[in-house]
Amino acid sequence: MNTFVFVVCGGREHIEELNFSLKFLRHYSKNKIVVITDSGRNEIKIDHNNIIDIETPREFNNHQASIYLKTSINKFLEKGNNYCYLDGDIVAVDPKVDEIFNHFVSPVSFGSDHCKINEFSPHAINCSCEEEVIEKEKFFNSKLAELFGKINLSDEIIKKQSEELLSVFKKYSAKPVKHLFKTTSYLLKRYIIPLKSFKLQGYKFNKKNRCWYNNNGNIILFDYGFYEKKLWQISGIRFNKKQSYWEDKAGNKYEFKAPVCDHLTEYISKEYNINIDKTWQHWNGGVFLFNDSSNDFLNYWHEQTIKEFSNPYTKTRDQGTLALTVWKFGLQNHPTIPQEFNWITEYANNDIAWDKNKGYTRDGFKTTFHPALLHIYHEWGNKDWSIWKSVASFPVASGASATGNDDSVIL
Repeated sequence: MNTFVFVVCGGREHIEELNFSLKFLRHYSKNKIVVITDSGRNEIKIDHNNIIDIETPREFNNHQASIYLKTSINKFLEKGNNYCYLDGDIVAVDPKVDEIFNHFVSPVSFGSDHCKINEFSPHAINCSCEEEVIEKEKFFNSKLAELFGKINLSDEIIKKQSEELLSVFKKYSAKPVKHLFKTTSYLLKRYIIPLKSFKLQGYKFNKKNRCWYNNNGNIILFDYGFYEKKLWQISGIRFNKKQSYWEDKAGNKYEFKAPVCDHLTEYISKEYNINIDKTWQHWNGGVFLFNDSSNDFLNYWHEQTIKEFSNPYTKTRDQGTLALTVWKFGLQNHPTIPQEFNWITEYANNDIAWDKNKGYTRDGFKTTFHPALLHIYHEWGNKDWSIWKSVASFPVASGASATGNDDSVIL
């Protein structure tokens, strides 16, 4: 039997996510759905009646308890079945969701993550790499603030909005004839018609200070040519057009890139004597397929994950130990689940979007994409994001759905 399994326990927000995702999966899947939880930790009720209730070690916090249940998932389920684990933030959007079971390759099948392991490293290790990037961005914004007041151009939402606006300018300049009317309208409003401000793509341009604002009144972009000399003289920063990064008079670079380091692979090499390629496309733990042949893999993953709970150098995650387990079992080149069954929707990536007429895209609508499972790992419920708008547009998002038909099991 093919069975989907969620593992969630603890805070209200996580269970609300689960209840939302359960409604979608019940709507699109014909397979059995099980939820594993520790009900003693839950702040609200899980809206499902096929629940396996496991008491987790009391010394664990809720986050650790969830990881404990997830990595030992094979111990709580009936033998002889094929299972698909789903994080609570995985939303089914297509009936082909049940086809995921066709992609199982023993001993386990996971999907690829959206980044390489050296990009994930700062999120798995308590090194200073992530904090250094944050502090550098704070300093850069403080220098901009000397001219603009409150400003944060390194904020993920601001960066996304800035890129959206810049893409419009690029589109106009790349095909001026095709966009002649819009380009002409923009130029007239900006340089000819005596307006104090005007809007483009929902963003307001203040003609007096030459800054672009979002609906929250935050600066997302400014006329760099107008401010270039002032920035260098007053704040000591400028944009290096040849190299495409900001710099200051001391020679520091500000690139607004995600931190990258080798501390995770170095730690695994030193602690476990397993050498992982630092550019390896590591696996994502949000969706995976398993059955009885997976026990050795899952047991090792669980043991090492629980061991690392007490290590102050490693963060409480399961993906670092997942990478360790993959390489321990020599599965680094093992087939992964197609992206359509674990599409990681990055808010800051403007190539990932949805349009009610075109559908989904992962390349800025050069092509369309037809996912079965959306992995909405951040910006859950953001009504300004096209991906969330797509989810909210499904009738099942607000309507009732059938519930499971099995009794709860308490172990």
